[in-house]
Amino acid sequence: MNKKFDFSNISMIGRFAYAVMCAERYALAKYPEKDWRPLFSWMWQGTSDYFDEWYYRFMEILPEYLYEFNSYKDADFEYLSEDDYNYYSEFLKDIDENMETLLVIPTKISMVYSYTSIPGKGKDCIDLVKQAIKVLEGNDIDLPEIKDVAFSSFEEKNGWGEPFDGSKLSCILN
Repeated sequence: MNKKFDFSNISMIGRFAYAVMCAERYALAKYPEKDWRPLFSWMWQGTSDYFDEWYYRFMEILPEYLYEFNSYKDADFEYLSEDDYNYYSEFLKDIDENMETLLVIPTKISMVYSYTSIPGKGKDCIDLVKQAIKVLEGNDIDLPEIKDVAFSSFEEKNGWGEPFDGSKLSCILN
């Protein structure tokens, strides 16, 4: 991988944050008319919550899960309220496959080594970050600076990193 994008010394939480930053940039470039703040407020919680807890809450608003059901009552949502269901069903109905991919990548990062130790430097996670980078590069969207997440070291908490308020890295919430 290009030295500019060497994530081997960045924690899982830092990699997660970088993927969210990529999703934000794509959202703003492709859908500038949408108010992305509610969705990214949820996404950024992944840098300060336990990954598994965040994952189960956030996955309920992913299009692949959200549109699996004909109505709120047909689904057995554990975290999503009916108002949120109605909001996100309408909000996400016209997003493209790339945006869906960028919403899913952080969930995959959060679970790739769930309940296990991270082998080596976490190549599978780095490959997920590379997917996010590829989406932005393929759409001529400027990439976030890796230095913005470099503070979150792979040496912390066996590669997971210390939780932090990732919303400070947001270009949507700030």
